[in-house]
Amino acid sequence: MSAGLPDLFGQPLKADPEVALQPLQLDLPLKSGPLHKIQFVIEFVGQRTVLAGNAAQLLSPDWYQALGHPKLHAMRPADLQWQPLTPSTDGSYDSLALTWDLLGKPGNITSVSAAHLLDLSEAFSPYIQRRAMAMPVPREVDGHVRALKEAKSMLDIGFELSVMASKGSFSEKDLWIECVRLGLEFSPIGSFDWKVPGHPFPLLSITPIGQTDAFSLANVQRGMAHAGVTIGFSLPMNVAPAQAIEGCFYVAERIALDMGGRILDDSDRELTERIKQELRQNLKQGLSLFARAGMITGSAETIGLFK
Repeated sequence: MSAGLPDLFGQPLKADPEVALQPLQLDLPLKSGPLHKIQFVIEFVGQRTVLAGNAAQLLSPDWYQALGHPKLHAMRPADLQWQPLTPSTDGSYDSLALTWDLLGKPGNITSVSAAHLLDLSEAFSPYIQRRAMAMPVPREVDGHVRALKEAKSMLDIGFELSVMASKGSFSEKDLWIECVRLGLEFSPIGSFDWKVPGHPFPLLSITPIGQTDAFSLANVQRGMAHAGVTIGFSLPMNVAPAQAIEGCFYVAERIALDMGGRILDDSDRELTERIKQELRQNLKQGLSLFARAGMITGSAETIGLFK
């Protein structure tokens, strides 16, 4: 925290090692390149290496716009994983691929549009002396899109607890002190997060309940108070949900103990050991849905589907 903040809070803001959550050190394989579960992929296959200067033509406005602004991926002979294609004309590539999100913000890929993209890619193939291969094949794209829509609807699962102040409200100033004490980090969107180093989404987040759903220093300066706080996470984005739910229980119980509050689940039930077991079981059922869909929470594919 900034060195100037003690003037605002009356004390240094720092984690208390006696109560702070510790960062989880997880082995996060950073997947790059095509995400076949959620993308339409065209790879240029063949025995010849692809000259970097020829591949770079895909970045020219004519080709790039005609192909609908795909993500472009390449691997040089010494690469162990895919890299973004660059305009570099030096050297050559062993592998070259284009990808489009099947459920895209501009619109979903259809079998018709996939066939068009494959035709354009085949028109480019002679420049690099390779053949364009689509995955899935265009005629199967509509079915893949329907399945992804169903999976996205079924897997949009969240976990949430609330801690409501016993004496009317929590001051935001006191909540800042408590959250930092618990080892949580202030985020640019105004939440306090428990994070995994190297992963883009937190294990859990805390936000205020009341006039605003975001913390800020301006709120502290104004002396703002909140009826309570929400503690939770998005299951699709969570890389370690079993640890996250226990972290939510712990943080809620610490805030309730330290600041005076009642802990409620998302059905407004008082949190008890029985309810905690029920919530753990619900999480297991949610994870089984992901397993049946062939998806992993917190993975590049799942994040790409839900972001």
